[in-house]
Amino acid sequence: MYRRPIVTLGLLSLGLSGSGCAFYSTAREWNGLNGPEGKPTYYMTTTKVGMNLLIAVPFLGDMGISGLTRDLTKEIAAQGGNDIRIVQGDSESYFYGWPPFTWVITPVISTVAAQYQPSPETFAKDQAQLEEEGAGQSRWYKPWSW
Repeated sequence: MYRRPIVTLGLLSLGLSGSGCAFYSTAREWNGLNGPEGKPTYYMTTTKVGMNLLIAVPFLGDMGISGLTRDLTKEIAAQGGNDIRIVQGDSESYFYGWPPFTWVITPVISTVAAQYQPSPETFAKDQAQLEEEGAGQSRWYKPWSW
């Protein structure tokens, strides 16, 4: 009897608490291959979660392309990266997730990805870490190495 309202309130609070958050993921290992001009290249994605009111009105989180690129380039600059090239962007509105609730408060997930050149110091540190990890240590996504 009270289960649906409790689940709805739980999902609403979870969605609102995660709104506007940015999540970053960086690919650093390229099996010895380099990018253009023979320089090392990294690939970073930034994913943001936000909320819209009535499917289309921005409510929580800066989900526009300017907000996404601002967050992405800020993170790349903090890591000492340079020569950025945006390679992909995507936004998905989940108004169909749990109607009619999601017609009022709509979760939105946006992603932008870029390729960039890391600073020489960051690249050297990451390569040393990758070599250390490769020396007999297993990775969580390769269960056959456990």
